[in-house]
Formats: sequence, structure tokens, C-alpha cells
Amino acid sequence: MTAEGRVRLRVLVVEGDEGARRRLHACLESLEPGVAIEEAASAPQAWPQVVAFAPDLVLLDIELPAAAAMAPPRRGDWPCLVVMTERCDRALPAFELEAIDCLVKPVQRERLAEALRRVRRRLAERRVAELALEIAGAAAIARGEAMTRTASPASHYPDQMTIRVRRRMFALPVADISWIEGASQYSRVHAKGGEYLLSRSLASLECELDPARFFRIHRSAIVNAAYVREVMSRGDGRYNVYLHGGVALPLGRGRRDTLHRLLGGMKRGGDSPLQRNVSSA
Repeated sequence: MTAEGRVRLRVLVVEGDEGARRRLHACLESLEPGVAIEEAASAPQAWPQVVAFAPDLVLLDIELPAAAAMAPPRRGDWPCLVVMTERCDRALPAFELEAIDCLVKPVQRERLAEALRRVRRRLAERRVAELALEIAGAAAIARGEAMTRTASPASHYPDQMTIRVRRRMFALPVADISWIEGASQYSRVHAKGGEYLLSRSLASLECELDPARFFRIHRSAIVNAAYVREVMSRGDGRYNVYLHGGVALPLGRGRRDTLHRLLGGMKRGGDSPLQRNVSSA
């Protein structure tokens, strides 16, 4: 908290030009006493900092290579986003929909101050909603722990995954997870309620998931069998796994038979559509 009783902002500046980063840093410090600032020179460099630093605001130059990957999901937990560009009328549609403000470079102090006021209002709205989620999440986690204590050895896999994003924690039903993608020590959980970036490896999450329901189809993806629509040959000896909703993921070599058994095609002994597609190469 600041001396005025305001919550200190945490800002991640994603800007390729070092001089521009320095100017933004100095301007932020003058407008927001006590502000915590981290910097990144590229969008890929910014991803780990979004998880580790948990910023309230990302100031992003959308003209950087791969900047489109930083567009916030339509649902799910994500920092407030203010984009910077030479012409706001050319802002990418994803940012036009989700960004709180668009600043023309070089960024003027008055416009940055206005953007920060908008961010403050958005954060206040979020905290009211998050308080209700925290209360509901704590109750759900308590129920989940009670279930775990009474569960039989055969059902020791949890029905909920505890998600900690920024300043809140909630229980995500495992059944709502469609798939999880991994990148080094980070994972992105794709679920009904949105997408969540976690500072945990795919291997650590895999250990907590029921292997009868979740399957690692290649080294960087785990899928929930309940969301798999079909597996189809690509015609070159490789296969794609198609999920409900249109997501297509490559199936790693050597994993086809295990996935087939998981989905029940071989156990049923019938010639299901899934089985025909897998066998038709």
C-alpha cells in the first residue's frame, strides 16, 4: 500500500527500444509513487515475467514480433493491457477488443496518466468480483480436501486443481480442463472458464491427473479424453488429435496405441469412428 492507502501497481513494460523503456520507467515512477516495474525487450521474454511477476498492468508495444501472442484470452485471469503503437487505428483486432487503452508512440505523460486512471478503475471492479470468487474458491477447496480425506485408494486423484493466478486462488474442476500445453517450467491450462498460465511444469501437473482420463499425447501437451473428438491420419504416417471446439494437436510417435486404449476403442472391440480414423493410414 502507498502512503495514501492505494494498492501499489505492478507494471510490466514490454518494449523493444531501450531508450523508450527508460522513459516509460521514469514516467511511471513519477505518476505512481511506489510502483513496481519489470521490463522485457520482447514478447517471448515477457511470458515468464507475466507468471513470476504477476503484473497488474502490461504496457505492450504491439508492433514487436510475436506480440499477437500476448493478446489476452476472452475469458480467464489476465493483467490489464494497455498497448502502444505508432498508429492506434492499425491496432490488431484482438487488442482492440481487450485492451483498456491504446497509446501513440512516443507516449505522452498526460496520456499515460489517463491510461493509468482507467487501469485503476478496472482493477477496482475486478477486486470486487475476485472477493466473491475467493470466498467461493476457499469453500470449494475445503470441500475438495474433505473429499480427499475420505476417498478410497483407487480414487486418489483429485477432482479439483488449485489455481493460483496473480493475487487470487480458486478451485478449478479437473473435468473442466480440455487440455494443457507446456513450455519449459510453465504450463497453460485450457478450460471451460478460460486459460490459465501456471509456473509449473507439464510433468508435475501430469502426476496429479488421473491417467484413465488424461493422456500426454506428446511432450508438450496433455489432453482430457472426454474432449477428444477424433484422431485422424495426416497421410504421412503421423496423426492429429482433434478436440471438441476445433483444436487440433499432433499425436507423438509411439503414443497411438495407448491413446486408442484410453479412449476405449480397443476395449469395446467395435469399429468406432475413432478407431477407423486411426487405422486408416
